[in-house]
Amino acid sequence: MNHAIAVTSRTSKAFSNQQTMKACSCVSIYLEALQVFLQALDLPYEQPLLQAGVRQFLHRMVVCLEEEVLPLVPRACEQLLRNPDVRSVQELIPLINQIVCKFKVGGLAIKRWCPSCNGCSCRWSGSSSVPLAAPVEPGDEQALRDRQLLQRAYFLFVAAIITNNVVEVVASQDAQSLEQVFTTIIQGAVEFPDPVAQKTCFTILRKMVELWGGPDAEPHFVDFVYKSVVPACFHAPLKDTFDLTDAQTILALSESALCMKMILAKRGDEFMEYLRNQYLPTLLRLSPQQIQDYCMHLQGDPKVFKNYVKP
Repeated sequence: MNHAIAVTSRTSKAFSNQQTMKACSCVSIYLEALQVFLQALDLPYEQPLLQAGVRQFLHRMVVCLEEEVLPLVPRACEQLLRNPDVRSVQELIPLINQIVCKFKVGGLAIKRWCPSCNGCSCRWSGSSSVPLAAPVEPGDEQALRDRQLLQRAYFLFVAAIITNNVVEVVASQDAQSLEQVFTTIIQGAVEFPDPVAQKTCFTILRKMVELWGGPDAEPHFVDFVYKSVVPACFHAPLKDTFDLTDAQTILALSESALCMKMILAKRGDEFMEYLRNQYLPTLLRLSPQQIQDYCMHLQGDPKVFKNYVKP
């Protein structure tokens, strides 16, 4: 069965933007094949192998088909997450990201398709996040690696939602869950010793400021920007785990600089006054000359500012 899935998946590469499945009247054939392959997920053996094959086939169908594939997504997600663990959630999230990016599907659809993914999106510990609730045994490198990959996948999931303006999946959360999502992103930017995840988190924060941080921003969000986002841009590079000799870390640092530039673009003089009169002298205890130098570069060319914050 896995061989049949792989062969059928490879045949889909014969289609192109000009010679589509729909133009060749092949849509029904591949949809029927997908339904057959989904039935294979009910078999009592070789499930990891079959799930990998079905996921790969779904990736190809999202590329080759249009909205015709969407009605089968809920069933696929349900079966792929029948017994959710760290690995299964981590491997499904890229498929959901692909669907979000192509079809701009909304938050209600995502919740309906994969409630297990949605449970994990609110917090990284506790009863609502089953894959991450269990502690990792000391010295279990594979478990730690799986945890790191799931964290990366989660942040990419949030980034896909934010950058594609499918923000109702975030905005529809209750206040406590929404606060937890924001807190998790800040933790990812500052606390996780993973520069790939940190860069993604700063990208998310920058996009959030772009979408919600303008002159008409909600006071609670402005408060979040000044009390959480701005400190994250300074605290992350000061961590001992922030290796400035690593190329990925430098990319994360550059993204944090762009985040500061976005706050300036959206909040303007108010932001500069906050930096000059409150944050930099009081909380970071910088000298007047250091404050003047930093603010001058922040207000200058973005490329120059990114080079300025590098060691």
